[in-house]
Amino acid sequence: MLLICPNCVTNIIKKFIKNRVRWESIFVGLIMEGNPIFVYVGMAIFILMTVYWNIRIREKKRIARRDYYREYLKSDAWKRKRYVVLKRDNHKCQICGDKATQVHHLRYAKHQIGKEPIDWLISICKPCHEKQH
Repeated sequence: MLLICPNCVTNIIKKFIKNRVRWESIFVGLIMEGNPIFVYVGMAIFILMTVYWNIRIREKKRIARRDYYREYLKSDAWKRKRYVVLKRDNHKCQICGDKATQVHHLRYAKHQIGKEPIDWLISICKPCHEKQH
């Protein structure tokens, strides 16, 4: 059985990332050598880089959605919607009955930030809102 040192593979991958080398070309190059160790290292690099890039892409999308949502919360459209919800609930927390100062999303409109219906929003006080999150 052939063993590959995890530290060696990690160092190889870090080197590839640092030099911005296309991992597909490295994988093909290692397999073309014909040496079994290169095949295993090539396959390990291929798998690890695929996982790495998928995680990186997902993280970038998550950060973009978060930033867009934060900007939406500063917009006039959100301020109007927030006012309507607070007015509808008479500025009372829908959980404890105290004075509501915030609006809580019961659900989010996936991929459509800002398109949530008023029914998905409730008035809530700060302590209850912190408990919800």
